[in-house]
Amino acid sequence: MTKPLNIGIVANTAFNIYNFRLGLIKALSQEGHHVFAIAPADHYVDLLKENNVHFIDVKQLSRKGTNPIHDLKLVNEFRNIYKQNKLDIVLQYTIKPNIYGTFAAKLSGTKTICTVTGLGYTFLNKSIASKVAHRLYRLAFSFADKVLFQNSDDVQTFLDNKLVDKNKTQIVPGSGIDTIHFSPDFCAAKKDDVIRFLMIGRLLKDKGVYEYAAAAKAILQKYKNVAFHLLGEIDNQNPSAIKKEELDAWIKDDILHYHEHTKDTRPYICQSDCVVLPSYREGMPRVILEGMAMGKPCITTDAPGCKDSIIDGESGFICKVADAISLQEKMEYFISLNETYKNEIGISARKRAENTFSTQNINKIYLELLRKLL
Repeated sequence: MTKPLNIGIVANTAFNIYNFRLGLIKALSQEGHHVFAIAPADHYVDLLKENNVHFIDVKQLSRKGTNPIHDLKLVNEFRNIYKQNKLDIVLQYTIKPNIYGTFAAKLSGTKTICTVTGLGYTFLNKSIASKVAHRLYRLAFSFADKVLFQNSDDVQTFLDNKLVDKNKTQIVPGSGIDTIHFSPDFCAAKKDDVIRFLMIGRLLKDKGVYEYAAAAKAILQKYKNVAFHLLGEIDNQNPSAIKKEELDAWIKDDILHYHEHTKDTRPYICQSDCVVLPSYREGMPRVILEGMAMGKPCITTDAPGCKDSIIDGESGFICKVADAISLQEKMEYFISLNETYKNEIGISARKRAENTFSTQNINKIYLELLRKLL
């Protein structure tokens, strides 16, 4: 690349860009490129601006809307943004930017790198909406210059359904974790002997909340020095969201200690002994990467994405997906371990985060792709 590029980072929320793409934006800026964050405005816009990120508000993007007229307006809005800011390339994330942003890029002559960060409820469930999503992906990705996936299962799903040309695909291991920000050095020494498990994520059935609560209830009937924490919020826009009365019952019965969504998960990870994510499917589970980076053993499922994050028995443990008994067994096994072994797992988890999932490693992949495409 002989000249600075105008690069768009496009997602369905400013929250997404701030939490998952800020390191990439900084790396691109350090290379001399002009970077634009493009998403609907939310409470994270000010944080982006504090980091000197040029933010462009997208008015027409509704995360769950399926109105074709509205989506045509979104394509036109993206096209205008790409043309007015003379973008050379856009790096697009989440379903609507990947689809409608790619249509817009084709119309404006802008190159595209699409990243599939996971397959959500609409894509995976056999419905009319799923069939429409498949057709839109197939058409959009025929125009994309490169399509990145975060695990091999997601790539294979797209190839099996003939949604993307294999020659356009590449696996990138996650969105990158800042191993300086997420570090064991942030934590103070533990002062008691209570074993604390922590699950972080949106409170959805697909995240394994029900399995976590069921396993916690069973374990609490057998052990006294164990506590189960849950951090996240109910996503009422998602069909698989748990009900508030269910959460209230778990809290009332002292099964789960609940914490609302926070911009900084580190204090909660520090206080935990083991990070748990019993998800049914992920692109690459960010929560597990955060836990590993902070030197915490982790437990997750053998689901796509999740099983790629840890090495079973070395940096954490893998249980069966959608199986509360299997999850319970893994958590009880962790409880039985001596402190020396737990510490060894934590050290291995930290090394894996540094060597495989660090922001520096992920940024190198994107920078090399830009050099090849431009």
